Amino acid sequence: MSPEACEALMGQILPRLKAAVPRCVRTVGAEDHEELVQDGIALAARMLHNSEQAGKMAPPASVAYYTLQHLRSGRRSTGNSRADVLATGTQLDLSSSVLSLEEEVGFDEELCEPIVLGDLLACRADDPAMAGGRNVDWDEFLETHDDRYGTIVSSIAKGEKPAETAKALGINYSQFQWIRLNLEADLMEHMGEEILDESVQVPTWRGNLRVRSERVACLADRRRW
Repeated sequence: MSPEACEALMGQILPRLKAAVPRCVRTVGAEDHEELVQDGIALAARMLHNSEQAGKMAPPASVAYYTLQHLRSGRRSTGNSRADVLATGTQLDLSSSVLSLEEEVGFDEELCEPIVLGDLLACRADDPAMAGGRNVDWDEFLETHDDRYGTIVSSIAKGEKPAETAKALGINYSQFQWIRLNLEADLMEHMGEEILDESVQVPTWRGNLRVRSERVACLADRRRW
């Protein structure tokens, strides 16, 4: 950008943006007007640069005007997508909205407590990352040990009876018990002695939800008394 364009940007365009943005441009999400002014400077600088590349100098008043129009329509210096659900333009079109997890979406008449969005979205199942990591650990363990370990682990996970598993492996019950004891010892050696405690430990995020639910239930019981 030439010195003349820089002088036009800071001396003529910037004052116009500072005066007009707070009155004309709607903020979305965490945006504030100071941030939008800075974003407008980037948009205006791009317009000036493009006009110079084309061999002519755009009037500063026109650049400020079109910069304001871009900002009002949801365009930003980082992009103008309307496919991204978090994009400013998408939210200005009312095609999507960003809500806090503490946003109230209903009211529980029995507990006399508001229902927040986070309570509805919280999943009671295992965290996908934790489940994926657990599967990787099991795959590494089973690939390097007795092939019958996989059948035994699968049967335990399915809740099958030991006698049924022994029959499926073609061995008697005593042999099955011996293999299962070896499985336990090898597993402790491979994953560590604390693996059993970790496997039954409740994730912190789920514990926080449970504590909150129990507190709300206690308050409801007190009201009934």
